[in-house]
Amino acid sequence: MTRLTRHHLHRIVIDSSCRDKLWNDVGWANPVKAIILVWALWCATALAFADDSYFPIKTKAGGEGVTAFESKWYGKSLERMNEPRLPGFAKDVNADTYRIMILPTWGSPIVVRVQRHGELYSLSARRLDGQGGYDPGKLVEAKDIELGADDSKSLAVLIQNLNFFQLSAEDRVRGLDGEQWIVEGVSQGKYHVAVRWCADSYHPEKRKLTTFLALCRFLLDKSTLSERPKK
Repeated sequence: MTRLTRHHLHRIVIDSSCRDKLWNDVGWANPVKAIILVWALWCATALAFADDSYFPIKTKAGGEGVTAFESKWYGKSLERMNEPRLPGFAKDVNADTYRIMILPTWGSPIVVRVQRHGELYSLSARRLDGQGGYDPGKLVEAKDIELGADDSKSLAVLIQNLNFFQLSAEDRVRGLDGEQWIVEGVSQGKYHVAVRWCADSYHPEKRKLTTFLALCRFLLDKSTLSERPKK
């Protein structure tokens, strides 16, 4: 659910007053033009709320981001976990963080997020008690862990091997149920998201998901969450 802020309310008040003035000044003389201008103002207002989205909305197939439906779906679980919005982290060129989220149709949504601090990484893991394909439920498990030097080095190698920012946003394997695997990353002022359906099934080697799964499995293992994929 989008939070209303003073910024949003300010935009709405301004846009409403502008809309009324436009109609009074232009509407009766040229109603078609007025309708177009009012629509443009409405879109501008909508963009104020888009600032609160957890994901960028893609503008074309294969483009960066996710669909509006996916953004709302994935974001619902992230919001209930009180997770940060990673696209905003890209404003800091020194930020280096990655997050995986697994949404099973009939299982608990889980998230594991890591952030680099110098040579070491911190890890945060969250689990809801609902079902990823329906009501994701409430937060029932939270872990915050500082990874040691060895684990941090192993993690850095896995991230490097993945070459994440060259990974396509999606592949062609789709299904009605199963699990959505969503990986986000921010590094050197860039944000990227990659989504794979049932990443650990349906010929992951042919789908070139070996390094993708290696990173995900490492993070899942280090999370120590009580419920997580064990493959």
